[in-house]
Order: sequence, then structure tokens, then C-alpha cells
Amino acid sequence: MEPTESEIVHSAVDALLLVVAKSAEDLNAFHEAVTRARGATAPFPRAAVVVAERIIDDLKRVEQDLRSALVDFGISP
Repeated sequence: MEPTESEIVHSAVDALLLVVAKSAEDLNAFHEAVTRARGATAPFPRAAVVVAERIIDDLKRVEQDLRSALVDFGISP
């Protein structure tokens, strides 16, 4: 028996919620690690600037996508 449209949507939303929760944990762990390292080590290499800018751009895109998902789900952001 084929899954219903509702089952497919709920499955997709459940998968999204799992990924968002895991990403939140990963971002928090990253934040803690960089904060500790910044205070305990020599300055980061100049290449870190390029990586930081790329990550910031990616996270901004993800934030926009999540806001769009809220609108698509009928939830006000």
C-alpha cells in the first residue's frame, strides 16, 4: 500500500526536525569549541577568515530556507 500524502508530508517534516535538532547541537558544540580555542591558543590563521565568511553565508541561506519552510507550513515566523 502506498503511503498517503499526509504520511509523506509528516515523514518529511519529522526528518527535517531531526536534522534541525542535530544541527543545533552541532552548532552549539562548534561554538563552545571555538570559544575555548580562541581564548587558549595563538591567533587563528588568516585562512579562517575565508572559511568564516563562507559559513556565515551558508547559515544565512539556511536561515532563509527555514523561514520559507515556516511560511510553507502555514506558521508565522
